[in-house]
Amino acid sequence: MTFGPSNMELVGVDPTYVPAVRKRKSVLAIYARFQGESIHRAIYLEQLAVSDLAGKLAQRLEMPTGPVVEVVRRTKKGVTVRVDDSVVAQLEDEQDMEVEWAFSDESGALTLCLHY
Repeated sequence: MTFGPSNMELVGVDPTYVPAVRKRKSVLAIYARFQGESIHRAIYLEQLAVSDLAGKLAQRLEMPTGPVVEVVRRTKKGVTVRVDDSVVAQLEDEQDMEVEWAFSDESGALTLCLHY
């Protein structure tokens, strides 16, 4: 007797079972260390966009914040560069960085400065 799909019977299969929708998949992982902290936190971006990066970093700050007004990068040479989607797209997976932030009491705006 040979066994194959034509002579197999499935037992205990629920025909109404619907598999769970897979969670959102990240496209980039970065490791961010916030000012005053000694360890890095994993941040997973779902889009290669500065809006996603800023939102995830602000979320990890765990403080009531207003809108993130600006995200900048300070290079090792001291050059300050405004971060846009193309800068985020150039980040390497598992890039480590230090994140400084400034919170404006008047406007409630948050400014993020990345060092890597």
